[in-house]
Amino acid sequence: MLSRAWTWVTDRFGLTPIWEVTLGRRVPKTPWYFGDGAALLLLFTVLVATGAVMTLTYAPSPDAAYLSVRHITEEQPLGWLVRALHYWAAGFMVVMLVWHVLRQLLVAGYKSPREGTWLVGVLIFFGIVVMSFTGYLLRWDERAIHAVRVSLHMFHRVPVIGDALVVFVQGGEEAGSRLLTRLYSVHVIFTPLLLYGLLGLHLYLVLFQGTTTPREREEPVATAEEQRALYKAQKDSEALGEPFFPDTAFQSGVMAFTVLALVVGLAVGVGPAPLYPHANLVEPSFPVEEWWFWWYSALIALLPPAVAPWFVVAFPVALFVAMVALPFVDRSPARGMRRRPFAVVFVIAVVAALAGLSGLRLRSPWTAWPDPAPPPVPAGVVLSPEAEEGRHLFARFGCNSCHAVAGQGRQVAVDLARTERRWSRDEYRRFILKPPDDVAMPRYRGRLTEGELERLLDYVHAAQTFPRQARPERPAGGPFNRPPGAGPERPAPGAAEEASK
Repeated sequence: MLSRAWTWVTDRFGLTPIWEVTLGRRVPKTPWYFGDGAALLLLFTVLVATGAVMTLTYAPSPDAAYLSVRHITEEQPLGWLVRALHYWAAGFMVVMLVWHVLRQLLVAGYKSPREGTWLVGVLIFFGIVVMSFTGYLLRWDERAIHAVRVSLHMFHRVPVIGDALVVFVQGGEEAGSRLLTRLYSVHVIFTPLLLYGLLGLHLYLVLFQGTTTPREREEPVATAEEQRALYKAQKDSEALGEPFFPDTAFQSGVMAFTVLALVVGLAVGVGPAPLYPHANLVEPSFPVEEWWFWWYSALIALLPPAVAPWFVVAFPVALFVAMVALPFVDRSPARGMRRRPFAVVFVIAVVAALAGLSGLRLRSPWTAWPDPAPPPVPAGVVLSPEAEEGRHLFARFGCNSCHAVAGQGRQVAVDLARTERRWSRDEYRRFILKPPDDVAMPRYRGRLTEGELERLLDYVHAAQTFPRQARPERPAGGPFNRPPGAGPERPAPGAAEEASK
């Protein structure tokens, strides 16, 4: 019965030719890790599905965007799970995309006759990067505003058209409501539509040109004709070929659904990305980026201040040009890892650099990431109830992201228990509410109530009485003399806008 129904459907809807060139075709046998393409396609499907659900609630306006994201996370039934799946799928898609590109470099998947497949893949690569960047801007919290400032400074540095590009991106001379609307349109409409077309073309080219086969990786292939003959011989061989469905599809599916299982596990176990305070286009914000951009943030921070602003613009352009030029520059017949040791060394170096820079960003003393744990109280010190409340507010408002207290905590800004002189409550009050213009500390005027300010003052004033064990390191400029997120001589990771001033 089912067989007759399937025959009727395939005949009446013209599915037989489609089946023959997709699932019903024979292909050369491939290892399981060639399923990274299937994993990318599955993750993209998850992103589209969860994103579509969130658009039912999300409001793309500066006044309502943040509240709508909070509503999705905290009040909408299973909204937290939808947001978490979207968040982790986005991160893993970047990871799998890098894996996919590096694997193609190892096996020379860009060589003839697959140059077109590679070039379309390059466009998909940058399209996904744009999607992953614009996506977390839509939360419209402090993290998003920091990323917006970084991107606007990047556009400003573009020669000749930089100023006009900034005006176009933000929708006017000043960043405002049009900026968020344009970001939403890019993330939800324009980039997805472009990716749909590119992915369709990429899949078609994969079907038409095939993937790199084991025989190609073992012997030189000089021309497209040689490759096609080799590919046909392998797929028709009983020993070297197999039907795409179910054999190859099963192997690819195992990897794809393993990646999906990791995404679901993290979504349920960890949840969505935390929301930072509501976006403020006027005051400074914490330099925080998503984990898949940690490596880039650390790299920018390690560059000399005179180089970093231009590198931010030049690196993506240079990467794009290099990826486009690769299949036309590397014309050797050698394919596979054993015949191309330089490619192996290059990929190992890239992986090591990505891991090392990301780890540096995570461990760095200039992270300036809010730490939820309040600073410890030195032994023998008893705080008043008001100061104890202020100690917890000190963590809640991100003060311990930069300031150590009595040698405990991040040594980014000055230790509040080791200032050269004791500051009065009024001096602290003025500094907290409105730091000097040359200090990159956020202004807290309007961000905390009078009662919260008083309790915070109780704590920071009491911290000056804590036991001292060392001389103050940087007395000049007051207790907040070092900008949040900045090292002593280099810009903070992710604070590319500071470096570009």
